[in-house]
Amino acid sequence: MQINKCITPYNRWIGRDDNKIEWIVLHYTANVGDTAKGNAEYFASRYFGSSAHFFVDEDEVWQSVELDDTAWHCGDNPPSKNGCTNRTSIGIEMCTSWKDGEYYIEPKVADRTVALVLELLKTYPNAKLCRHFDVTGKRCPMPWVDHPEEWEKFKERTDVTPMTQSERKEFDALKAKVATLAAKVAAGEEYDRTVTREVAGLRERVGTTWDKTDEMPEWMRPTVEKLVGLGYLKGDEKGDLALTTDLARALVVLDRAGGFAV
Repeated sequence: MQINKCITPYNRWIGRDDNKIEWIVLHYTANVGDTAKGNAEYFASRYFGSSAHFFVDEDEVWQSVELDDTAWHCGDNPPSKNGCTNRTSIGIEMCTSWKDGEYYIEPKVADRTVALVLELLKTYPNAKLCRHFDVTGKRCPMPWVDHPEEWEKFKERTDVTPMTQSERKEFDALKAKVATLAAKVAAGEEYDRTVTREVAGLRERVGTTWDKTDEMPEWMRPTVEKLVGLGYLKGDEKGDLALTTDLARALVVLDRAGGFAV
């Protein structure tokens, strides 16, 4: 993708003090109708005590700080809520609009930001995504703090961990079975044994990983707790669910797509 440059000589530290890039942090500019170029030129004009590596609008991406240097966008003094600091992160500011009484990230801005993040992940494949909110608790980017489902959608679009052919086959088969079972529920048919048998069979083929919901990662837990509550997942006689990470990921994707709506 094309990345324009207007590097600030003021609002950055040279280098990263030997720290590796571990995070990509998303922000919003909290302006209305601003542009990526305008922001980059603004921070290149004089010292302001803040900055970001990139600014994104509907049409362009402008870089303000070199990736080997440190931008001032999320703080370096503890306590950081997730361990991210300026020296270990890349900061991306998204230009905003105003809609229905609140700041709004235009779809084209989100699209261009997705493309930028995917480009950065080619160079830094182990970097994790977070919001400024996740680092310091600041309400930034406000549209994704006030509407966290939009943040979840963005993260899904930047997931660069592809399914293998075998995983895709299992996923498609499970998706088809969930659709069939949902139709049976709507018709009032009994389906508990079918769900239990199919999930148990899939577990047996791919192995086990997670037994108890309180041991599961945060991204997995809400979906599993929902399915347990609905009776879709029952576990063995000890209540152990024996979910693999791959199966759990497929269930979470289906849940977010509305496959288990009640």
